[in-house]
Amino acid sequence: MSIFQVIMLAAAAFFGYQVYMHIQNIDEEAEPESIKEVEEEVVDLAPSFDDRVKEADEAYMDDNVDKAKELLEGIVKDYPSTAEGMNKLAFILSKKGENEEALLYYRASLRIDENDDMAHNAIARLLSTMNKSIEAEEHYELAIKIDDNYEMTWFNYANLMLSLGKKEEAKKMFQKALEIDPSFEDAKKELEALK
Repeated sequence: MSIFQVIMLAAAAFFGYQVYMHIQNIDEEAEPESIKEVEEEVVDLAPSFDDRVKEADEAYMDDNVDKAKELLEGIVKDYPSTAEGMNKLAFILSKKGENEEALLYYRASLRIDENDDMAHNAIARLLSTMNKSIEAEEHYELAIKIDDNYEMTWFNYANLMLSLGKKEEAKKMFQKALEIDPSFEDAKKELEALK
């Protein structure tokens, strides 16, 4: 082998090595350092829980109840341990008259957070419309035990008492709602009607 060939071989090896190192650097820059980074990038591209809930809320506000239901079903599927998604889906189902299914979701949300007075309140209202007064009373009592300073619980409970003919109990509950919120017009009207 001549000196010229040795020089050419050395030059080829040197340039080959330089190309190899350049390609390595490109690959290292392009590839994330770990699988976790890849997962984080994918998660960042997906809409967040809050964004999806907001989209469902907007669909409901636009009177597109079916779209809201579909979006919330997806949220509940992807986030099965969040009570908020279940409660919102239950609310939509009750608006559509799918009361039994709505109750299932409300009860599932209570398995996640048994101290959610709003869920107990919603279940009680739904049970009232389904003529399940005893169960409704139990849920109003639980809601009050959790938070006795929410006027709507007292108001709704008072209406249940009225429907059962228990006017004195209803009167006390309307008064309690007014103690909490003195500007509560519906409670004032109901109380006036009972005098």
